[in-house]
Amino acid sequence: MRARWATFAVGCWLMLAPLILGYPTVTAVLHDVALGLLLCIGTLAALEWPLLRLALAAPALWLLAASDALAWSSRTVTANELASGVVVLLLALVPSGKVAVARRPAHSGAHLA
Repeated sequence: MRARWATFAVGCWLMLAPLILGYPTVTAVLHDVALGLLLCIGTLAALEWPLLRLALAAPALWLLAASDALAWSSRTVTANELASGVVVLLLALVPSGKVAVARRPAHSGAHLA
């Protein structure tokens, strides 16, 4: 479960990085904000459905390929996306510690009176 929250943190970082690091182009800002939002939503879904963590590898692989595909002119953007992609890819491989167990509803005791 910690791996999922760490992935969520990386998604939040991608949304905040353009402000903190000062991205030079609007395209780079929108790209990282969109991917950060996708990672956050995907991570929340993976908390409910643990196997969905493997789907988080797709945006991670895109982050690794984006610097070549989109040819960012900034080393800051490229380095941030490569580092984030590696971290998310590694975290996607970590299985969840516990699987949710279905519980029966608690007895209220009202039917006993």
